[in-house]
Amino acid sequence: MTARPAKESGTTVLVGRDGEIEMLAALTHRVVAGHGAMVLVQGEPGIGKTSLLDAARVRCAAAGLHIRMGAARELQQAVPFAALASWLDHNTDTSGIDPIRRLLDGDDRAVDVPARSESAIAEAIVEHIETCSASGPLALIMDDVHWADPWSVSVLQRLSARIGDLPLLLVLAARPQPQDSPLTALLAERRATLIRLDGLTDAAAAEVVSHIVGADPGPALLREVAGARGNPRYITELVLSLLREQAITVVADTAEAVPGQRPSITLAQAISRRLDFLPRRAWNVLATAAALGPVVDVAELAAVLNHPLLDVWGVVSDAMVTGLLELVDSEVVFRHDLIRRVLSDQLPATVRARLLRRTAEVLQATNAPIERIAHYLAVADYELDHTGVEWLVAVADKLAVRAPELAVRLLLRARTADNPRLIRLYVEALLRSGRAAEAAAEVRVALAKYGDDIEMRWLLGQACQALGQVADAVDTAETALRTMTLDVEAAGRFQGMSAVHNVLLERFDAAERAGRKAIAMGESSGNPRTIGYGLAAVGAVRYSRGHLADALELSTRIPTAWADGTGADQFDPYALRAHCLIELDRLTDAEDVLGQAIAHNRRIHGVYLSSNLVAKARLYLLAGRWDNAVVECRASTAAPDVLGYSTVAQTMAALIGIHRGTFLPDVDSIPIRDDLAGTTGYAHLHLWAKALAHEAHGHPDLALKLLVDTHQRLADRLAAATLYYIFPDIARLAADLGDTDAALSVAAAADELVARAPTASRSGTALLCRGLAERDPDSLLSAAEAFLRSGRPLYEAQAHENAAVLLAAEGRDREARHSLDTAIGIYSRLGASWDSARTVARVRPYGLRRGVRGRRNRPKSGWAALTDTERKVAALVADGCSNSGIAAQMFLSRRTVQSHVSNILAKLDLRSRREIAVHMPHT
Repeated sequence: MTARPAKESGTTVLVGRDGEIEMLAALTHRVVAGHGAMVLVQGEPGIGKTSLLDAARVRCAAAGLHIRMGAARELQQAVPFAALASWLDHNTDTSGIDPIRRLLDGDDRAVDVPARSESAIAEAIVEHIETCSASGPLALIMDDVHWADPWSVSVLQRLSARIGDLPLLLVLAARPQPQDSPLTALLAERRATLIRLDGLTDAAAAEVVSHIVGADPGPALLREVAGARGNPRYITELVLSLLREQAITVVADTAEAVPGQRPSITLAQAISRRLDFLPRRAWNVLATAAALGPVVDVAELAAVLNHPLLDVWGVVSDAMVTGLLELVDSEVVFRHDLIRRVLSDQLPATVRARLLRRTAEVLQATNAPIERIAHYLAVADYELDHTGVEWLVAVADKLAVRAPELAVRLLLRARTADNPRLIRLYVEALLRSGRAAEAAAEVRVALAKYGDDIEMRWLLGQACQALGQVADAVDTAETALRTMTLDVEAAGRFQGMSAVHNVLLERFDAAERAGRKAIAMGESSGNPRTIGYGLAAVGAVRYSRGHLADALELSTRIPTAWADGTGADQFDPYALRAHCLIELDRLTDAEDVLGQAIAHNRRIHGVYLSSNLVAKARLYLLAGRWDNAVVECRASTAAPDVLGYSTVAQTMAALIGIHRGTFLPDVDSIPIRDDLAGTTGYAHLHLWAKALAHEAHGHPDLALKLLVDTHQRLADRLAAATLYYIFPDIARLAADLGDTDAALSVAAAADELVARAPTASRSGTALLCRGLAERDPDSLLSAAEAFLRSGRPLYEAQAHENAAVLLAAEGRDREARHSLDTAIGIYSRLGASWDSARTVARVRPYGLRRGVRGRRNRPKSGWAALTDTERKVAALVADGCSNSGIAAQMFLSRRTVQSHVSNILAKLDLRSRREIAVHMPHT
C-alpha cells in the first residue's frame, strides 16, 4: 500500500446547509406567489453566510426572480446610502435609475443639508424598488448588513413595512448583533425569518475536508480540524496550511495527518504560514494595507508608503492573482478578513499607530473625505498634535453630522481643560450621537469651571430637552435671559427656546409672547434659527387653539428658516406642518412631510422621533389604514423616547384593537398616560380607549360620563387640536342614553371648531353631532359625505350608522337599510367587527335586518354548519371569554349568547366549552 501526499482541490463547496437552502427555496416560491418575505442569515465571520447568499441567488434565478445583490462595507458606514448603491449598480435597465444615481452621486454629504434631501432619496429608492417588483418578483440580497449605514437601514425599514404587499424577497446577512442595534429592532419588529448559521456538524466538516484534499479524512486529521469548531473558512485555512507543509498523506483513499508530525498550529499561524510565499517587499506592502482597513486604495497606499504607484500596483496585482485580494464592486478588498487581521497583527502596535497617523496626514493633504481621515486618527489612538487639533476644530461641525461617534472619540482625546471651544464641540457631538446625559454632565462641569458662557448655557438647554426635562430647559433659557448680558441674537435664541418648551408645558400665553419676541429678534439680528424657533412656538399655539390656516402658514416658513440644517439643536422643522396638514385633511401631503420629519430625527438622534411615528400612526388611524397604524405604533414603542410617546402608541394600538374586537381589555389594563411633557397633546386618547372599554363591557353610562369629563377638562389644553376625535362617540352615547345636555354641549363645541377651521372633517363632526342632537338623519347623511371627502372612513361609517338608526325610527326602512349596508360595508373593510356588531344591535329594535348573505345550502353539522355569528362566538369561547363578556363585545343579550353556544355544541357534536377551544380550527 503506497502513501502519497494529498493535493489541494481548486474549487469550493457549500455543504451541511441543505435545510437552510430549502427554507430559502420555500420563501422564494412564496414570493413568486405574490407574498413578500424578509429573511436574515446570521452567523460569525467565515461561517458561510456569503456562500448561502450565492445559493439563494441561484434558487431565485431558477424561480424566475429578478435579482439585485449588494454588500455593505465597513469603511462606508458613515456614507449615506452606500450599502444600497450596489443594489442600484446591478440594475441592467438604467432608464429608471438615473434620477436616483444622480441624487446619490450629486449630493454633498459633507455639509449639514436639510433632511428633505435624505428623505427624498430614500423614498425614491423605495419607489424604484416597488416599480421593479411590479414588473415581476424581485429578490434583494445584501451581505454584511451589520456594516450598513443608517440611511440604508432606514430604507430597509421602509421596505420591510411594505413587504407584505409586494412580490419581494429581502435577504440580509449579518454577524450577530446586540439587542439594542437598529438592525435587531428592525428584524424583531417586522418578524423576519431568521436563519442562524452555526458550526458545521462533524460529518459536514469531514465533507469539506474531503473536498479540499480529494479523499475521506481519517480520525487524526479530523482531530486537527476539530479546533476550527465547524467554521468552514477556518477549516479551509487550516487544511490548506497542512497541505502546503505536506503534513497530510493519502493511504487507500483516506487522508490522514502524517504520523509523528503533529503540527498543532493555531488558525492564525496556519494563515500566517500560508503567506510565507510572499516576497518581503510584498509582505510589507500588504501588511500596511491590512492595517489601514479591508479596502485597498492603491494610490493612498502608495502615498503612505512613499513608494512609486506602479510598484504598489504590481504587488496588489500579484496578490489578486494568488487569491489574497479580490475585486468586489470596483474595489480591491482582502478576500478573507481573517487574512487581513493576521497580516495586520504581524506589525508591532507602535508601527501600526505610526502608519495610521501617517495615513491621516496624507489624506489631510489630499482633501480626502473627512470621515475617512477621522477614522485613521481615531483608530491610531495617540495624542493629537497641534496640526491634528486645528484640523479637528475646522471640521468638527461637519464631522459631527457625517460620523458623530468618530467626532466624539476624537474630541474627547483633543479637548483640554483650557479650551472651552473644544468642550463645546465635544458636547455638540455627544448630542448628535444621542448621548444627552453625558452632554448634560459635561456642560454642567464646564459651566461650573468657566462661569456663564452663552453657548454652554445654550447647549445645557438642548441637553435638557434631549433628556425630556422640558421644565429644566425653560428654566435654563429664562435664567439666561434674566441674569446674562446677551446681544439681540443670543437673547432671541433663548426666547425661542423658552417659547417652544412652554408650548409643551401648556403655558400658551407665555409661549406666544416669547415666540413673537424671538421672531422679531431673529429678523433684527438676521438669525434664521431664532426665527424658526419663534415660528414653531407661535404656530403650535395657533394650532392648539384651532386656527389651522394661521398655523399652516407659520409652519410653512420654518424649514426655510432652517435651510442650513438644525445643527446640534433638538428642533424639528417639519412636525408642526405635518400636524396641520393632517387636521386640514391633506393626508397624502402630511404623510410626505412626516417622512421628512422622521428622517430628520433619525439623522440627528432627535427627541421627536417617537412623536412623529405616533403622528404617522394617527394619520393611518384616521385614513383607515389600521395595519400600517399598528406598525407605526410598534416602531414608536421601540424608538428612544424621553417624552412619553410610547404610552400614546400603546393606547392607539389598543383603540384599534377595541374597534376590531380583537382586544377587549379590562378598563384598568389600558396604558396609563404618564406626566411626561410629550403626552399632553394626546391626553384624551387614554381616556377615550378607557371609555370604549367601558362600553364594550356593557357600561355605556360610564363611557359617556368619562368622555364628557374628558372634553370639559381638556378643551383649553394642548390636546384641544384633536379633542374632537371623541365627539362622535359622545354624541352617539348621549343620543342612545337620552342625555340631551351632553348632546347639545358637544354639538355646540363642534360648531365652534368649524367657525375656526371649516375643514371637511370638522364640518362632518359638527353635522354628525347636530344631527344626533336634533334627530335629523339628513344632517347625518351630509356628515357622511363630508367624512368621505376628508378621507376618514371610520367616521363616515359612524355617520351612516347613526343615520340608519334615525331613519329606521322614522320608518324610512329603504333608506335606513341603505345606510346600514353602507356602514357595515365600511366597517368590514376596516375590520371593525365591534362597530359592526354595535350597528346591528342598534337597529335591531326597529326590526331592521340586513339581507341574507352567502350560501343558503349550509351543512347541518361540522364547522361549516356554523353561521358567521356562531363562528365569532366560538372564537371568543376559545379565547376564554365568558357569556357576559361575549354579550358585551357583540352587543347581544346573555340569553342569545347562551343560545348560540348551545347551537355550536350541537352542530359540532361537542359537550363542553373546553372542547370548543380544543377543536377550534387554526386558521
